[in-house]
Amino acid sequence: MEKEIPVACCHSVFTTEQRVEYKSIWGELETRRLGITELENGYQYDFPGDAETLRLINEWVSMERKCCPFLTFSVIASNTDEPVLLQLTGNKEAKAFLRTDIETNINIIIGKSQEKQ
Repeated sequence: MEKEIPVACCHSVFTTEQRVEYKSIWGELETRRLGITELENGYQYDFPGDAETLRLINEWVSMERKCCPFLTFSVIASNTDEPVLLQLTGNKEAKAFLRTDIETNINIIIGKSQEKQ
């Protein structure tokens, strides 16, 4: 019988330094993100296909899987002219969690852009 993993992030798995690094990596990836596509069981993030972006994605996934073990991570990369695809998938609860996280980030971005006006 497969063990059910609860849908909840556990950032306490990180030291303070690791938490700073984790946020820094994701912040850099956010500036590089080309788009987000909804999948049946999650979301796909599109990034440029360069080696540095791929390195950042792999580093982020290695950290994220520790705090969010309920997600499945797929990194799809071909040649450098093609985007790197990062798929975050899981059950219905995991997808709802991701949707809430994406909406929160979108609201933060919208709020920041409105402050600049």
